[in-house]
Amino acid sequence: MFIKDIFYSFQGEGPFVGYPQVFIRFYGCNIHCAYCDEPDFSKDKKKYSIPDVLSAISRFKNKPLHSISITGGEPLMYADALEELVPQLPAPAYLETNGTLPHKLKSVKSLFAFFSVDYKPGYHTEFASFIAELQNHPGCFVKFILLHKFDPKDLHNAGQLVQQFNPNMPFIIQPVTPFAGITEKPTPSEIESAHAIVSTYLSDVRVIGQTHKLIAVK
Repeated sequence: MFIKDIFYSFQGEGPFVGYPQVFIRFYGCNIHCAYCDEPDFSKDKKKYSIPDVLSAISRFKNKPLHSISITGGEPLMYADALEELVPQLPAPAYLETNGTLPHKLKSVKSLFAFFSVDYKPGYHTEFASFIAELQNHPGCFVKFILLHKFDPKDLHNAGQLVQQFNPNMPFIIQPVTPFAGITEKPTPSEIESAHAIVSTYLSDVRVIGQTHKLIAVK
């Protein structure tokens, strides 16, 4: 496995914001978003074995811990390794995924307690397959990164699709944090409009920014 970092911090996104976690940040992704705050710098990656990962996690054994975040990049690129690693973790596993590799999900979905699934415009079919697999999972939520001058059609598509499977699934609208090529964040009126669109389809729609950026932690 190629991993960029293993560290202890607080979840900064979604409905579990503020919970203490160990983060295992896998290297590499199958897509490239302009707003990605973890770009693929190959010099940062390091090769880990399963024992290496478990040893690194053991440094935090005396800290309060809600769960272990398997994040990236796109961790499902390492689905085969996750089948072996996740059952050995000392806390519930939390998968952060871009939702574009549903064929990789099937082999590992029973191992995770929590799922943060992005809706990526242009990957509607893949996302549909993902949500079909997780539609009744109590620990699953959807995340949509909201850009300045967003296309309302993308939010309609996401809301309608989730509604088909589970209209009560939490849907998090996350206003983009300016980074790299992204220089503007959505306006308050854009955020309100986005929330109104998705709320026509779903019962649990929330706006939550990247709180770890606000408090300056990883």
